[in-house]
Amino acid sequence: MKVRIMVTVVLVVGLLGCAAAGVPYTNEPWKKLAYAFQLMKSEGRALPAEKLGLQALSDFEKDQNWYGIAEAEYFLGTFYRSPAYRSYEDYYSKYNEYDPTGQKAILHYQKSIAAFTKDDDYWGVAKSTFEIGITYLRDSDVENACISANEALSTYKSDKNIFKGRVHPHNPRFESFDAMIEAFIQDNCHKSI
Repeated sequence: MKVRIMVTVVLVVGLLGCAAAGVPYTNEPWKKLAYAFQLMKSEGRALPAEKLGLQALSDFEKDQNWYGIAEAEYFLGTFYRSPAYRSYEDYYSKYNEYDPTGQKAILHYQKSIAAFTKDDDYWGVAKSTFEIGITYLRDSDVENACISANEALSTYKSDKNIFKGRVHPHNPRFESFDAMIEAFIQDNCHKSI
């Protein structure tokens, strides 16, 4: 009986020490991506979030699933701009993988745009382009932030943006995706013109 208790205690302690403890194993790349987004929002779970995002990207690339690739790259852009990534500055710096600017995030958003374009998902293109604008603004580059936001709005309102049955989320404080972008432009861009 004591051996069982000891084994149980060792397993529980071991699992609690594991950064990915409590995340069910899956081979399904969409589930990996969903778990990655969840972990990114949890304190101390940045490393498994990044790992799952990279695994999902690899899985989608093997299948040449452009929509999946686009969403995985979008996740990575969001991750590398997030407080979760920033909180692991010491860890990433040790491996020369920390970017104090938003350029690493922008690179992944640009890859997301390329994949969304191959998938003919121009709402997705607009979504990633807008995120580039937000990233530039966080780096105090108002000019490029506004260029990206205007480009995102133009793409979203273009004839290319044909509904594909997908709804990309937007901040619920706004009535619509384009209203969110317009508010960003109004708040940040007209002052700099």
